[in-house]
Amino acid sequence: MNFTQRAFVYISRKKGKTVSLFLVVFVVAVFLISCFGVLKASERLSRDIRTSLGAAFYIRANTEVSMNEKGETEVKENHVHITQKEIDEIMQTGEIKYYNPINYGFAKSDTIQFIQGDKHTAENNMGKVAALRFSALAPNFTDETAVLVEGKHITETDNGKILISEQLANANHLSVGDMLTLTHAKLGEADGAYIDEIPVKTAYAQVEVLGIYRLNTEDTSIKPTAGVADNEIYASLDVLNELNESEAGIYTGEVDFYITDPAKLESITRNVQLLQSIDWTTHFIRTNDFQYSKIADQLSSLGDLVKILLVLVSVVSTAFLTLLLTMRMRGRMQEAGILLAAGISKGQIMAGFLLEVLSVTIMALILSYIASLCVTGFLGHSLFGELQPNLLNEETITAGIQNNLEIENYLKLSAVETLLIYFCQFIVIAASTLVSSIMIMRLKPKEILSKMS
Repeated sequence: MNFTQRAFVYISRKKGKTVSLFLVVFVVAVFLISCFGVLKASERLSRDIRTSLGAAFYIRANTEVSMNEKGETEVKENHVHITQKEIDEIMQTGEIKYYNPINYGFAKSDTIQFIQGDKHTAENNMGKVAALRFSALAPNFTDETAVLVEGKHITETDNGKILISEQLANANHLSVGDMLTLTHAKLGEADGAYIDEIPVKTAYAQVEVLGIYRLNTEDTSIKPTAGVADNEIYASLDVLNELNESEAGIYTGEVDFYITDPAKLESITRNVQLLQSIDWTTHFIRTNDFQYSKIADQLSSLGDLVKILLVLVSVVSTAFLTLLLTMRMRGRMQEAGILLAAGISKGQIMAGFLLEVLSVTIMALILSYIASLCVTGFLGHSLFGELQPNLLNEETITAGIQNNLEIENYLKLSAVETLLIYFCQFIVIAASTLVSSIMIMRLKPKEILSKMS
């Protein structure tokens, strides 16, 4: 019987020892793959967070709020604006990557039946329009109360493009690529009814549905049709210009500015507030760091913890495997002595021992890969489930492509990384087996048998 046959006979007969070795190798392999997956995920996610937009500040005009005779809150129309010239000055004050001015207005269309709100009539069948440079940077999208589900985001290169809600699209059988005609409108109130203060239509705009978004929150408050959240239309800046509701280069809504490094947010806003061209008695500034820096620090701490854990597990598992294999070999000292006395060479005996261990190891590593996918996914969602930011990167903002963060993509190890981990484990087990075998093989048959007695 050659060493290959002896190896497989031993595996089949000594099921208890085979299973114990299999389980040890299997558990260690699953743990190592899972930990390396979590480590890589924390490093990749932290890197992407630090290279995405990390903070923002917003400038808008103060609004005057008062109470009418009925005790209702009224917000007076604001004629204060920010010009493109002032925006250009702000862009030169620091490391600002993008700016996103917003103008607001209202629009109607003969082909759109808006979601009905309070006191709905054919006259007030209109929706609110938010015209901007980058729709991906609109507050509803950055805080993820709205998410793009079809098409693309509006970018600075787009003209005549709009985004509509999924509910509005379904109600009017609209899809990405459809063309619509919008006309101007203005929401007013008279005799307890909501009216359109522009009854005679003179301005029109041809627009294309570039994308469809879904709202993640439900608004149950009572509002006119134009105030219903699903009726909001996001449009490229030129749309309201064509409807005579705004002027090119003049912005009456909020202007948002985005930077990559949250640490510089305070110094940049301080420099902006020193500008004399902006009347700070009629404007205010607010900041938002998206908590990216906090998330990045948490990921860094998690990565450090996993590294320490990996080192400890690697050392302990190596020592344990070496001890287990040494005890396994010592338990076969008599067998080795008998084989040597029968004229079997030491090389063949060691090859048999090595083949037994490596055969079990290969089976354990193959099955551990399947198990590690489940374990890694569970660990990833448990550890990163609350740490998933809405990454505002170049692809999302300038190309208009919705880049949804999927933790599974961060947890996956490449084939090379996985094989390298298995190769190192394979080498450790092979080396431990050879060392344990050499300790026995260096003895003569008579010495082995005398030790057994």
